[in-house]
Amino acid sequence: MEIIQFIGRLHPLILHLPIGILLIAFLMEWMSRKEKYNSFTPAVGFAIQVGMWSAIFAAISGYLLSWEGAYDEVILTRHKYLGIATAVISVVVYFLHQRKKSKFGQNFYLPIFGILMLLIGITGHLGGSLSHGSEFLTEPFSDKKESKDVLSSNLDSAFIFQDLIQPIFISKCIRCHNESKIKGDLLMSTIEGIQKGGRTGLFFEAKNPKNSLFLKRVHLPLNEKKHMPPKGKKQLTKDEIELLEWWISEGGSFDKKIGNLTQPKKIKTILKKYTQTDKSVFALNIAPADVNTIQNLRQTGFPIKIFAKEKPFVTINLRGRKDLNKNTFKQLKKVSKQLIELDLSDTNMDDKLFPYLLFFPHLQKLFLQKTKIKGANLHQLQDLKYLEFLNLYDTPLEEKYVLSISKFPALKNLYLWKTSFSQKTIAQLKNERPKLQINTGINNDIFGSAQLKPPLIKVKKDIFKDTISVEFKMNFRGVNLFYTLDGSPPDSTSSIYSKPIIISQTADIQVIAYKNNWHSSEIAQRTIVRAKYQPKDIKLDIPPNEKYQADGSKSLINFKKGTTDFGAGEWLGYQEKNVSATLDLGKKEEISSLSISALEATSSYIFYPKKLEILISNDGKNFIPIAQKLIPTTTKPLPSETKNFVVNFPKQNTQFVKVVINSNLQNPKWHPAPGAPCWVFIDEIMVD
Repeated sequence: MEIIQFIGRLHPLILHLPIGILLIAFLMEWMSRKEKYNSFTPAVGFAIQVGMWSAIFAAISGYLLSWEGAYDEVILTRHKYLGIATAVISVVVYFLHQRKKSKFGQNFYLPIFGILMLLIGITGHLGGSLSHGSEFLTEPFSDKKESKDVLSSNLDSAFIFQDLIQPIFISKCIRCHNESKIKGDLLMSTIEGIQKGGRTGLFFEAKNPKNSLFLKRVHLPLNEKKHMPPKGKKQLTKDEIELLEWWISEGGSFDKKIGNLTQPKKIKTILKKYTQTDKSVFALNIAPADVNTIQNLRQTGFPIKIFAKEKPFVTINLRGRKDLNKNTFKQLKKVSKQLIELDLSDTNMDDKLFPYLLFFPHLQKLFLQKTKIKGANLHQLQDLKYLEFLNLYDTPLEEKYVLSISKFPALKNLYLWKTSFSQKTIAQLKNERPKLQINTGINNDIFGSAQLKPPLIKVKKDIFKDTISVEFKMNFRGVNLFYTLDGSPPDSTSSIYSKPIIISQTADIQVIAYKNNWHSSEIAQRTIVRAKYQPKDIKLDIPPNEKYQADGSKSLINFKKGTTDFGAGEWLGYQEKNVSATLDLGKKEEISSLSISALEATSSYIFYPKKLEILISNDGKNFIPIAQKLIPTTTKPLPSETKNFVVNFPKQNTQFVKVVINSNLQNPKWHPAPGAPCWVFIDEIMVD
């Protein structure tokens, strides 16, 4: 019996073999019908044969695995018989391939092969439904929420199970204990299933959390096999465990309201975190700042960013400046109502300048790390009733002023790393503000569910001729980096990084960081371009704006990339105009791609091109269009950045290449100055 169980459990390991092998065989069969890919023909029969045997073994192991139960009977039955049908049809396809030159084979081989592909897709979908739930595929498009983040402000009227406990189960448990996948014979998607329990006994014992089976497993070490949720799955938080223990202590009711239950102090504290409030700064009705005011402030050295589309708020980053004075804050007073985030870290900010912070009544985030603040005027921040985030990391803050922070009405996150306060003072502050998240150092409680920073893509230059080495850097242990080179978003199924990559062709590199119990990073992206040919000459149909003409047309083929500083004399700028550039390669060359470097700085009315058109000619006069690339216009404000846009096309033998750069011409509707003339800035044009 053990050997049968072992063979059955091999099913998840081998089921992907027939899917991948038979799919490749089908594609090779299809492509081999073209003269260009005739070389695939000898490999098709071998691939079908390997795919056939793997499909048979997958069907046998899957059939044996089905004996273990714990799966939705309807889906299991469909998956089982379709899996067997897939194996049988793969045998038919193999024998038809052996006789495909016969009349019978010519008529039925490819259609039945197509039916096999359809069967594989349906069978695979049903298998995924068994493993992850029947709505796994469509869940991203569903309006159903996985769990509730907040309760009604009227806690007493909320139901303990429906509004508080069940969302925890939905978020952390039901993926393995639903109608489609009843792991351990425990069904948690219904009240009846929870009351019944599973294969090992009752799910919980009312009024006895210590004796309740599921809580025993929750408290097991993470590496224990029986720990729940399993290692690698989303874990319960401390607050969630406290709520579950409280629910059982109060009898494990499925129909009582929270107001009818005894609420210890620590439970009241947790429940307040789940209570919905509408007291944030975003609930205010504030008019946007004047566009000219923002432009004037930017021109005088204040990097103002629009917070979000259709929001009137702004953020300002003055990090590292050592010239702050009262006039600095008086100038910023022009956007005092709209300013919600101010970064003064590593500046000359001190106690004398502190009172000027009260100019900004709607501040939500304030960064004061690595400043000279000792705290004499710290209490004044009590007047900022929307301040939720305060960073005082590595400041000489004196201990006697710290407790005034407990009076800050909306504060949620406080950073006090590298400050010299006693544990007694920190404990007193926590006691006075139990909901306040006080970060005094790096530990798992603070960062256990934090988001990783994007990896650093390290490469000597963005333009190369033959090959170039690319490294990914992540100064953090236990992180896996996954990457792609074709511009597709990477995930945990993409190539995993282990050593520097040698790139020999143009690549749109995208890399993401993963670590257990952390949120994955944002995707880091960088395009590096192989420029096999350096044009002998280039001509522009119109000259650039006199303010932004760099070294003329030669700037586009000198292999020197511009930075995000568009005023540094490295870019060609065109306002409300399209432009075309004609490149002379000197002689006929075989080319297959062209890339162009562009700049975007939405706050300065600079946008990427909206379309690139590629044309070729052998005489420099009569051009034939061969490719184009559409570039979506951003729908929100973005920081300044540069990007290489690559246009690929079938190989061409030509001497002259023309690229037409189509501008957006005007700012989009969401922009603070909609309809105003906008710019397009271009730099290197590279041919490969």
